[in-house]
Amino acid sequence: MAKSPKSLLLEQLRAQADAVAAKRVQQLKLSREVVDRLDQRMHHVFQYFDEACKLLQVISPPVERSFELPHIVRYDGLHLERASVMFRKQRLQDRDVYDYVVYYSLAGPSPPPLRIAIRRSPEVERALVHANIEFSCDTGSTAQSGATYNVIRIAPGLRCEVRFDPDFENGRIVATLRNVDRFEPVILDFETPALDTRALDDLVNLMLAKPSQFLLRAPLRGFVR
Repeated sequence: MAKSPKSLLLEQLRAQADAVAAKRVQQLKLSREVVDRLDQRMHHVFQYFDEACKLLQVISPPVERSFELPHIVRYDGLHLERASVMFRKQRLQDRDVYDYVVYYSLAGPSPPPLRIAIRRSPEVERALVHANIEFSCDTGSTAQSGATYNVIRIAPGLRCEVRFDPDFENGRIVATLRNVDRFEPVILDFETPALDTRALDDLVNLMLAKPSQFLLRAPLRGFVR
């Protein structure tokens, strides 16, 4: 019998299928006790922030912190405007498990528009996208020289988030902070018991620019203390 012609696509599909099968085998090996422990702690996180977000949205507290992209934009005089907690479901060991994301927005005065040379515009736009900052861009020109430039109008507020992802294989919870105390993302690797109510209180204090030890409660992802 003649061999079937070699197919790069089929080889890629075989590799993907093998990887999925291996992952399923690994999932079956996970201790049900570990899954239960992490899922219970994740549910505690959800309950905490479900109430905290509702309260913070009513209070709309000020956030006495400056956010700055050098030579591009600086935010001051912010306050928390909206907050919510969302979930994403996945199937594991014939049960539903969840990860959660706390979304909140900070509102404040509108930053002044930026008028920049066309050649520099892509660099500025990439920095704004990386910082999760909303903006619009228009092209203009001077009447005298006809030279073109871009006018970038930046949104008067920030979108922020805290994501909680269970790492069932290692028995830990990964917390990813974006635009919480800086524009760069911060990823912390929590032992399950360490993400308790006191840690969540510390996180809310960090979100509100109050004294907080949250960033000291767990190592950065990929680093071991």
